Parts: sequence; structure tokens; C-alpha cells
Amino acid sequence: MKSTGTCLLALGCLALGCAGSAALDEAAPLAGRPLALAAPVLADTGYITAPALVSAGKTGILATVPVQAGATYLWTCANGTITGPSVNAALTFTAPAAPGLVTPACTVTVGGVATTYSQGIPVVPPLTPTPAFYGSGWSADALANTIVGGPSGNQVSYRFQARYSQALEAVRVFFIWSNTKAGYASGGGGTVRVDVMADDGTASHLPTGVPLASASYGAVILQNNFYPRIAFPLPAVLRGGAFYHLVFTDVDPDPANNWVSLDTLWTDAATAPMQAVLPDAAFAVLFKPAGGAWRLRPNYTPTVELDFTSASQGNGYMEVWSANPKPISGTAAVREAFKVSGPSRIFSRVQVRLRRLAGQGPLTVRVEEADGTLVEEVQVAAASVLPGVSTWITVPFAQSHVLNSGVAYNLVLRAPAGTTYSAFPIRKGRDKGFSPTTFFPDGHAQFTSSAPTGWAGWDMWGTPNLTTSDLQFAFVP
Repeated sequence: MKSTGTCLLALGCLALGCAGSAALDEAAPLAGRPLALAAPVLADTGYITAPALVSAGKTGILATVPVQAGATYLWTCANGTITGPSVNAALTFTAPAAPGLVTPACTVTVGGVATTYSQGIPVVPPLTPTPAFYGSGWSADALANTIVGGPSGNQVSYRFQARYSQALEAVRVFFIWSNTKAGYASGGGGTVRVDVMADDGTASHLPTGVPLASASYGAVILQNNFYPRIAFPLPAVLRGGAFYHLVFTDVDPDPANNWVSLDTLWTDAATAPMQAVLPDAAFAVLFKPAGGAWRLRPNYTPTVELDFTSASQGNGYMEVWSANPKPISGTAAVREAFKVSGPSRIFSRVQVRLRRLAGQGPLTVRVEEADGTLVEEVQVAAASVLPGVSTWITVPFAQSHVLNSGVAYNLVLRAPAGTTYSAFPIRKGRDKGFSPTTFFPDGHAQFTSSAPTGWAGWDMWGTPNLTTSDLQFAFVP
């Protein structure tokens, strides 16, 4: 069954780290897809872990069942193509070329007793790349940690495409550890060396292994800073448009017992690309166990700020509030309230990420000025929103509109009584030191149970009316 609290079965939690909410230090606390026909979602019938949805034609998709002593495993994959061994607890497969449903199933036999588990996974069109947008843009369902060092001696790479031909002077990253939960860190956290490396230029886009610049960050846990800014004593000048890597290595004398994790966004989907705001080559997490080869970590998106001489880039979202989704039904609604800074913006469509829980009524997507003056309102058929699975939808408007600089607006999501959608926001790291260029700085997510009044910021960790999160949305030209 799908879970945002599981890790790759064949690799293990201690080798890499697991997906899940990891907001351990909080007092309180993109890009889109064309409208797609909804595929039926089957209830979990066993213990299969697999993505919640996949893109048509996507390769290398992983499905697993728990390892059991003395068990044998036999996989099938209805409407998909098995590309790896079908007699292990883990299976890789390719999704069909057209939208619909793919169903991996595994018959597990223990002591002569056979049990078959299956998981129906919706297949949707590939994400439509939309690098030019106004909004939060990123998609996420949880946080996930990747261990630096540890028993497997992991190195971790954040691959990125430089936007600027300038010196990369510093980076801000998200380390994670816990005094109560295992699997995040050990000992004092070790000493992490950060190397800037060029990309090898191959189709796999791996680090060259030759540092262009280096910095060390020691006694990670003792410094008690989950979001440190690490400056390079001798910065390297990067070339705008070229691919590079931040390679993290635990250089502690005893890295097997003194290690820490990097935390990132995690998305419960196998889509192409994983984030539509950037190609996969331009922003990704890779890892390499000691003596092993570099491998991509699917579903993972770096939380990192790259500080150049006069500009910054990256992803400054550092928390996912999927544990507190809000309903969209009748008088219950959600919106992003914002005031346009910088230049005016033109849009012809809006992309939002949400799920349908019940009913067949349409989703209403409304853009209005803060005083309620209508810009345009569009109704989206229920069949265009997947049931039970968070996914992007693209909402075309009848004509292009201008979001004028200095004017306040609302992006409102509503539905009739008897039909329920839901949405949850992602939290920006403004108070953790991340630059406004790494998240949407102009607004915040709100909800109400008594529309058209009663709007308030999201509540989380026991704190009401927070203004630190954004819906997953994008205005696209």
C-alpha cells in the first residue's frame, strides 16, 4: 500500500532515509498537467508500496512488498511492462503509453500459503513543462531525508542548472535530526564537506568528482541550526545554463556512527518530469553508497538555496502540511490571497494541485480582486480531477488577463455541497533564512468554512491563522 512514511525496501532506511513529515524543530510551523480523464482508483488490497500516480510511458517505476523469511514472490503487471526480475520482493515496471490504470500485483507464498496483493495506479499524461509561471509552482506530499555518511557511507548530490554566470558564494541547506526518532542522524552528526562539482555531460548527468570549490560544516547537531548558510572560502565562478552538483560527504573520522541527514521535498508520484517547473536534469537528488555508483533518488526535490554574487536561486519550501488538508465543498473553500509585487503578470491558464474525495460536482476556479471584483471564473468537470490522489490540473481561461502590479487578488477554489475536493499547502522558509526568490513571496494560503466570509490563514502545529504557506498553484502565460 502507498505510504508517505515508507522508504525504498531494497535499500533500507538506514542506508538512505525515509519519506515522511520531519518538522521536528517547529513551534508552529508548479508548472502543471493538462486536464486528464480520471482513472478509477482501487483500494489497497495488500502491502504493495508504489507511487500514487505515474506518467504515461514512465520507466523504472518501483513497486515493493515487505520481505518475509522463506517467502517466494511472483509479480504481474496488468497494462504495464515488467522490466526487472519478477520473483523478488521489489519490481520495476514501465507504465503504458496512454492514460488509464496500471496494476502491479504480487503473489507472496509463505509456508505453502499464497496471498496476492495488488495496487491500481492511475496513469496520467506527462507533466507539461512550464518554467515561466507566477506562483508556488512546486509539488510535494511530504518531506524525506537522505543520509550523508552512515553505515552505507552515502554521498549525496544536489544537481542543479546554474541560472547565473557568477560566483557561487554560499548555499543554504536543510539538515534534519531527531532526539526521539531513529533514522535521521547518529552521534554528533559528523562533519559534512560540501563540494561544488561540474556535471560530467553524460546522459546520466553525474558529478565529475573534481571539486571546483569546497566548504566544511562540522559538529552539525551541536551547532543546532537546521538551515545553515554554508559559505565557500574560495567561491567558484559558474557558467549560466550549465549543470553542476553540490556533493555532500561525511568526513568525520567515524562516519558510520556520526552522521546526519539532508531533508527535501518528496512527491508521491512517478511523473515525467518530476517537477514541471524544471527538467529532471536541472534539479534532482542523487546518492552514492561507498563503493557504489551514483543513482537518482526519484520523487525527491532538493530544498536548497544557491547564493550567487548578486542573485539567488533554488527551492525554499521546507515543510508540507499534507497532514492538515482543507475541504472544498459548499461553504468550505480555500484560496491563495496575494498582492502582485514587481512587474504585472499575464496569464491565460491556472494550474492547481488538489484531489477529489467524493461527488461529481464541478470544481470552480475563480480569480478575483481582493474586493471581490471578478476577473474570470471557470468550472472544471469532476472527471478532470483524480479521486483520492493529489494531482495537477490545468484550467484554461476564456481569454488572457493581467495581474496588475501592486493590486491584491484571490485565487479561490470552491465546489457545490455534496461534492468534496481537498487541498493542502507547502510552507516557505522565510523565517529560516531562505531568500524570497526561492518561494512565492506575494501571498499565502487561506481557508474558510463559511464562504464567502471567514477567511483565515492555515492552522498548523496548534497555531491558527498562519501566513507562511502557499497553495500548490501557478499562473501561466
